Amino acid sequence: MNFVDLARRLVGTNRYVEEWRQVRTAAEHKANTGLSIITESEEFLRFLQKENDNQDSFLINTTGFSSAIPREDPRYYTASLGYSGGLLYGANNQLNFSGSNYVEPPEHTLTFKEWVNVITEIVAWRTPLFVAVGSRNYPIHDAVFDHRAWPGWMAWLPTRVDGQGLPEYARTLDIGEGTLVATQETNVITTDPSQVERAKEVEIALVELGVLPTKSDLIGRVI
Repeated sequence: MNFVDLARRLVGTNRYVEEWRQVRTAAEHKANTGLSIITESEEFLRFLQKENDNQDSFLINTTGFSSAIPREDPRYYTASLGYSGGLLYGANNQLNFSGSNYVEPPEHTLTFKEWVNVITEIVAWRTPLFVAVGSRNYPIHDAVFDHRAWPGWMAWLPTRVDGQGLPEYARTLDIGEGTLVATQETNVITTDPSQVERAKEVEIALVELGVLPTKSDLIGRVI
């Protein structure tokens, strides 16, 4: 199945994922066990079919584990992968990946290189309309354009972006048929005015280049 293919691709792209596991019950959580969604993919599919009996929508959530990430309790996951959406018009099919570090501050998780690896695999798996990597706070409190999609740190856009149209500190990297644009090599800390200002400058530049989508551009379509 396609979701398992993506999960397999992501193993080893970063420190946070050595395996993906579907923890189905409290007993499995207590015993630090669960269903390996890669080696037991058929059983995982049956589990999903039982959980998603609604023909109009779907929700897949699974968790990653890694011995490379320090944890207070080995049962706690180090990454999560979710895919949700539906077949009805207006359904917003969306993929979410995050790495959870229980030692470092939450704004510092995957490195720039690790995010590049993850995005490369996502783009190769299924070309999206937009990939956002960043803080949840920036779009809520700091975004220049409330109606546009920009996470404040890094995004992949399905078109070639000319770096000459961006601030000189911005980084660009072609991935697939699109371009990754970043303001810096770590997530923007929204309590740092200088970092927020850089993010805003890149946001404005992307709009002036005509490549930053509106949120309505992404509604009801696969991303």
